[in-house]
Amino acid sequence: MSLSLIYRIMIILILSTFVLLSGVVLSTHAQILPQNNNPAATTPEPISTSSPVKNPYGIRITDPTNGKQFFINGTNYYNDDGQKLSVKGFSVANSGNLTNCDVSLVTNNKFPYQPANGTGPQGKDDYSKWSYTFGSKYANLHEGSNKITSKLTCESGSAKAYYSVNITGVKFNGTIPKPTTSLNLASQPNVSTTPTLNYSKLENKPNNLSGDTLHKSNLENIDIPVTNIRINSPINGATINVDEPITVNGTSEYPSNYDCEVMVAAGNSAGVIAPASANHSNFKTTLPFGNNGTEDYREWGTVLEPGTTTLKNGSESLTAKLQCYSPLSSVKFAKVNVIANSPIPAELKTMDVSIDKSGEGLNQRIIIGASDAETNEPLTQTLITGSINDNKFSGSTNTEGKFTTTISSDVLESGDTINVSVTVTKDGYKLKKTSTSFEGTPINPSETPAERPEEPSTERSDNEKDLTDRIFDDVQKQLSDQGINIPLPFG
Repeated sequence: MSLSLIYRIMIILILSTFVLLSGVVLSTHAQILPQNNNPAATTPEPISTSSPVKNPYGIRITDPTNGKQFFINGTNYYNDDGQKLSVKGFSVANSGNLTNCDVSLVTNNKFPYQPANGTGPQGKDDYSKWSYTFGSKYANLHEGSNKITSKLTCESGSAKAYYSVNITGVKFNGTIPKPTTSLNLASQPNVSTTPTLNYSKLENKPNNLSGDTLHKSNLENIDIPVTNIRINSPINGATINVDEPITVNGTSEYPSNYDCEVMVAAGNSAGVIAPASANHSNFKTTLPFGNNGTEDYREWGTVLEPGTTTLKNGSESLTAKLQCYSPLSSVKFAKVNVIANSPIPAELKTMDVSIDKSGEGLNQRIIIGASDAETNEPLTQTLITGSINDNKFSGSTNTEGKFTTTISSDVLESGDTINVSVTVTKDGYKLKKTSTSFEGTPINPSETPAERPEEPSTERSDNEKDLTDRIFDDVQKQLSDQGINIPLPFG
């Protein structure tokens, strides 16, 4: 081998080593960059080698992957392993500190964001790894395409990063597909290159298992849970009084490991039937009376109070709903037809109410009277409520059908118009409201009745004048009879 050829080989080796080392150096500085602060974006920003990254935080969803399929059973979601659907991922930061951060996610833009759990090596506050498992409280996934957006929030909200995936929902029909796994077994004789993994049915979760996994078995079809419900009282065709409390009770059947409850709706329009207890409908939760405690609805009951239902006179219905939530969703109904009846109240009588004012000075009062409008008989023990110039009063009439209340000295001293309003009620009578006003005269509180000048009595003066005139006439007549003619009175 010539010397020049050896030199050429050495130069090539040196150049190759330099290129390799350059790639290693660049890889040590590479990082997962955050997405745009737009949750809709799914493509990371391009790496910039000329300037530092503005947002040194990033987040990724590792499971499920984009386009992954999952199964929907009511408000429960499962992946193709028969496990409760969960979202897992990781986060990165240039500072290396992810204990002062939070991860949350939102599905199909149904806000608010739901908090994820930190699963990093430093504990629940370490969001370098994180997870979120779907439950009935946040269950808005549907058949078809569903968008899941994760958000990393750090530095009190000033630093954020997003990442989204789209997964496909399929209605669960009792079986899960048997996925095939292509393995490279060409070098092994007599072995199929496309073996089939034997997947199983989703079993009911046993009570002694705390995980969310629906375990596998050799069966392919899900056993339909035995659930049933009935209304024992009132019976079909019974007559009920809608003006009195209505007691409804019954029984139900469901597997011992199921989470269920019973609700009741009154009226021909039962309202929206939703697979959750907090639905905006006419269904109201009942009380469990089963032998197994406060969550056993195998016996149940409730009391419908007057005014809380839409029941009207005539044919109506009562509907009971058994709603099971997990491990599988199930809804069953029971219904009875009843005759709703509201007794016609007796015709109410009418009353007359009077308002009078009596007294003088600061001792003035209001007298309210109540009497039967037809017989004019006084009404005793009649409730009186009202006000005098916004000063409220209340009481009841006496044996004469009267109620008396004083007028405030403030009102009397001011000389304002005295406005009286009253409401009068009595069993068997129509409610009566009436009002009136009296002209006010200012009263000086320092003036006592003794110091106040007495006003002359017109009636008394007239009587004295008549008496004097009669005396003069009688004397004048007697003098005339004796021939004396003297005009009286003198002067």
